[in-house]
Amino acid sequence: MAGLMTGAARESRVARYYDWLSRYHSLVARLGHKGGFDPLTVHRLLRSDRAEVAPADVAHDRLLTTLGPIAAPRVIDAGSGFGGTVFYMCARLDGQYDGLTLSPVQQARAAREAARRGVAGSCRFHVRSYDADLTDVVPGGADLVVAIESLAHSADPLRSVVHLSRALRPGGTLAIIDDVPRDTLGDDDPDFAAFRGGWSCPAIARDRTLAAAFAAAHLSVEHDEDLTPLVPLRDRAALERLVLSNRRWRRVLGGSVLGSLVDSLHGGLMLERLYRRGLMRYRFVLARLARPGSMRPSTPS
Repeated sequence: MAGLMTGAARESRVARYYDWLSRYHSLVARLGHKGGFDPLTVHRLLRSDRAEVAPADVAHDRLLTTLGPIAAPRVIDAGSGFGGTVFYMCARLDGQYDGLTLSPVQQARAAREAARRGVAGSCRFHVRSYDADLTDVVPGGADLVVAIESLAHSADPLRSVVHLSRALRPGGTLAIIDDVPRDTLGDDDPDFAAFRGGWSCPAIARDRTLAAAFAAAHLSVEHDEDLTPLVPLRDRAALERLVLSNRRWRRVLGGSVLGSLVDSLHGGLMLERLYRRGLMRYRFVLARLARPGSMRPSTPS
């Protein structure tokens, strides 16, 4: 049962999920069809109102604009995928970057891209859980920890936020951009359950979970923005046609490798349903760690 799965087993499952999804991602890109993705971006593409900002970089642009001036920062990307966020920030801010992913496929692709761009010395990628001790990665602490659509995969989001806050220097910032359910959305909602299963999201954080996590980590929220209006949605009829097609493929492919990819696509369709129903928000939060003199975060029980 999912509820009895160990932490290592959950991480292994997420790693396999992203390994196969990444292979699919790379295949469709090589065939000339991006499949709705930017070649180095794993997170959602958003509506852009400026021609110079690509849909894959709307979240990045919003993040840097909101952060304000920050010179040569020390940054951890918790859930770095192929490195799109790291490369975007490095090109604009310089600094030192460490990307964390559970997927060896993603890590290898990101490392090759860093070498190709000549930034391997400043952009490093690790097969590492963001729940692990990160002292060896950033001995002096990070100015910024970024988690874009990665906290949703945590089995205990409150604990994960506290772990990530420990990697920050005093005054450092944690940036979270993720899907956050409305409080009215029940755990037994069929669309919600299918989304969590398809995307390996065992305990996706609600607003109250994030609030408790920030308090436990001694993080003060400095920016909280609802980016839901920027999330592109298909019209209802087109969405339901895709749902029906996806269900047919799931019956045919069953528990195969291709079936797991189809399950992932099904999870995405169910998430889109939740957005259309007004039961999900795409939330962008910046929270700053208390300066010296305040208590350090404690591990929640």
